[in-house]
Amino acid sequence: MDKKILEYIRKNPGCRQRYIASSIRVWQCDSVFLNTLHSLEKSGLIYRENYSDPANMEYFYKWYLTDAGERAIMNTDRKGD
Repeated sequence: MDKKILEYIRKNPGCRQRYIASSIRVWQCDSVFLNTLHSLEKSGLIYRENYSDPANMEYFYKWYLTDAGERAIMNTDRKGD
């Protein structure tokens, strides 16, 4: 699941959690999904920015890859060659 999350964020920087979950066909509040996201963030592969849209009464995170996350994806891509 973590590779799928990293690949989606790489292709869609600034994406929302609901779109990441939808792309891998899980519920955005699924405990395994949330734990994986937290683990990736804690290990420094991804980070989130708070986004607030008071006009629409929305508050959510936008997710991005770190440089370490980018390198991690590139290393896994090379293993398949």
